[in-house]
Amino acid sequence: MKKINFFIILVLMLYLPGCAKKKINPCLNENNIVETIYEIRSNSTICFKTIDSYDLDYTDSSELTIFGHLTYPEHQKNSYDAIILSHGSGGIRRYHKKYVDLLNKHGYVVFQIDHYTPRNIKYDKTFSKVSGVTFMNDSFRALKLLKTHPLIDKIGYIGWSQGGVGPILSHFKTVTSFINEKELIFDASIAIYPYCGFTFPDDTPRYTPLLMITGNSDELTPEKACRNLFSKFFRNENKIFHKSLSDAHHGFDNPFLYFGFTFEKMPSLNITNKKCTLTISESGKIITLTNKEVSTPEASEYFLDRCSTKGVTVKYNAPAAEKTQKLILEFLSKNFIN
Repeated sequence: MKKINFFIILVLMLYLPGCAKKKINPCLNENNIVETIYEIRSNSTICFKTIDSYDLDYTDSSELTIFGHLTYPEHQKNSYDAIILSHGSGGIRRYHKKYVDLLNKHGYVVFQIDHYTPRNIKYDKTFSKVSGVTFMNDSFRALKLLKTHPLIDKIGYIGWSQGGVGPILSHFKTVTSFINEKELIFDASIAIYPYCGFTFPDDTPRYTPLLMITGNSDELTPEKACRNLFSKFFRNENKIFHKSLSDAHHGFDNPFLYFGFTFEKMPSLNITNKKCTLTISESGKIITLTNKEVSTPEASEYFLDRCSTKGVTVKYNAPAAEKTQKLILEFLSKNFIN
């Protein structure tokens, strides 16, 4: 396993051909912003409004125009199910395209959100410039947008790493009640090697079926927190599921990490005491179980420093990547049955 400076690998990811091209924001022209996709029947980049908030307290939040890439299956149908994709802290990468192609091949419309380009973010080595809740706010606005399409029926939600926070939180009515008054919810959510360090009271109502896919060798977002969440809530209504993949590190589905890299200064979020477990307050703030707010980038950096140790290995695992694709298709098929 290679040990390498975090900055060096970020430079490689940004400048190696095919790893990350300079992205242009297509939404600078206000004429490109839409409120409905009623008549859009072909692959398109869609600009739409979101609420730009670190948490679920929208008191001082403003609107922001972001975009997503809408892609259709090759063969047209009279109706479609759709999947919203939410990237992690590294932004949209080449390996995400495999999921887009996989889902399109199996008949799904895909809407891949770019959370970063409209916010002038290339990557987030601090994991705190925006929050997983920020990504979730974007995804629920995308859900509302996709609901305007007359041919789209059920809608799922898939997120990776930091982008996996939203699928987890969308499982809980405590969260979704902040986001919309019309109770727009996803029909299925999947979180891939996510941060699972949230919890809620035992009797919290839950809506969306949730699948958490984790690697048992993940050091960045260790699966222990996901196991804890599953153990607490799996008995009620059989709506939460957890699949642990053996010998799988963080990023196990990214072939760029084929040889593996060890980052000695990257945080391993392996502390799960009350000071390091999060929930949502009655006002929508992200707080710890000891009632400390984590609703700003500065507070998040402090939280990450206090609730982690240093040293993380990330590595591709082909069997885990293949298994993940199968789990996704099986879970969606099961939960999208009319």
